[in-house]
Amino acid sequence: MSIRKVVAGLLITAGIAIMAVPFFWRATGEKQTEQLISEFEQTLEDDYDEETDVEEEQTSISKEDEAILKEGGVIGIIEIPGLDIRYPVMEGTISKVLNAGIGHIEETAGIGESGNCVLCGHNGSRYGTFFTPLNQISIGDEVMITDKKGLKHIYEVTETEVVNPYDNSIKTQGAEKELTLFTCSRKGTMRFVVRCIYKEAVMDE
Repeated sequence: MSIRKVVAGLLITAGIAIMAVPFFWRATGEKQTEQLISEFEQTLEDDYDEETDVEEEQTSISKEDEAILKEGGVIGIIEIPGLDIRYPVMEGTISKVLNAGIGHIEETAGIGESGNCVLCGHNGSRYGTFFTPLNQISIGDEVMITDKKGLKHIYEVTETEVVNPYDNSIKTQGAEKELTLFTCSRKGTMRFVVRCIYKEAVMDE
């Protein structure tokens, strides 16, 4: 076999490997996300005490997922049916959190609480789509977040806008129950923002 053929074969193999990398990361991210959702839903179904829950988590999830649960803490599941969005919501915005789901800005109101609950997510990444479809949302659409108690908090979209990355008005707190979602827009130079008002809470079935 000539050197030229060997080099050509190596280049083809390398090219295939490079092309496969994004698919590998996406599959890994999706598996991790599904695992976190499954663990959260299991805590809603189980009637164990806190000590038993902790022991079960440590034996049933990967070390990486365990680190996410400790550092971020899954506090809910966000669903936007019309956009095929369903991800775990976790405290904080560290990389491990945003690579596995949606982050809750810690200084803002909690899920279903009075004030403005602010959540952020990647506009696509090698780990998953996350808030990529968010710009397709419409006024009147519903955003649902199930909390640790199994309550599904339903919000209604009232406004969308594009703001600069330094616009802190998206974190403004008021007396009403509100929800704000945001993600990167225009190649990261701007932020796409979705504002919602609270409708009701129902027990998740």
